[in-house]
Amino acid sequence: MTENQPVMLNDRDSLDAWARAQGVRVRVASEEWDSITYEAVAESPDGSRSVRQVRFELPPVEALRRLRRTFVVGMWHNVKGSTCNHVRRVVPPVISASGEDLANSVALVARAQVEEERRDVCGATVSNLRVYTVQRCLNWRPF
Repeated sequence: MTENQPVMLNDRDSLDAWARAQGVRVRVASEEWDSITYEAVAESPDGSRSVRQVRFELPPVEALRRLRRTFVVGMWHNVKGSTCNHVRRVVPPVISASGEDLANSVALVARAQVEEERRDVCGATVSNLRVYTVQRCLNWRPF
């Protein structure tokens, strides 16, 4: 299966129209504290994939609000006697929990992201990833 480089579109309406024409769904491809990237992926009969994306930059006030809610999660697991490390940023949609409950929820989301992205590469799973830090992005400092 081949995949072309994503084609960046100018607005969400164009992405939605392309996705409807292809019969595929639009999903969130990535989230940062200051932007959200949406994408649609269509597979042709020959197995090649076409990807269309649009990046939506958040207004400054909303971006700063999201930055304050963003967490850095550091995790590790063993792979054939070696340690494999992963770090992810997580922006919880709503912060209704606090303290340890919030940290556990954020860590679970990060572990699920790593499993989805890296399981085939290094064997990372939600159950074998060990969390060594969960910190607010604004407070994070490298060791």
